[in-house]
Amino acid sequence: MLAALTLAVCASNPATADELSDPDIWQGEWQVQDTDFTLRVLPSGTIFRVEPMRPAGIEWHAGEGMINGSSGTIEVSYQGVVAQVMVQLTSPESAIVRSMSCQPDYHVVCTLVRNQQARFIKLNTSN
Repeated sequence: MLAALTLAVCASNPATADELSDPDIWQGEWQVQDTDFTLRVLPSGTIFRVEPMRPAGIEWHAGEGMINGSSGTIEVSYQGVVAQVMVQLTSPESAIVRSMSCQPDYHVVCTLVRNQQARFIKLNTSN
């Protein structure tokens, strides 16, 4: 669900701004902490795509994302809900994801993701 798409991690070794602004750092398999929900991030310059790997039985679709330094945005659709999601890299191996907007705002999914975030951990780099 969108709450699972909404990423975060406490990094033991803080990364430098230069390290996190390299678009290639995004590439790989990412898993929501303490869940089986896993996706693959495929960057190409300042654009990225995500592909479900283990979507936890959730059928969702993502548009083309935009990378801006250590953060990115992407539109995600799920059961009639459209959310603009922000991803903030906290280290080369972790990120925080939260919903910036969710429509229609009266939908139960939007209510559930409001003021929530998810922590993603990078499992490995994939090609």
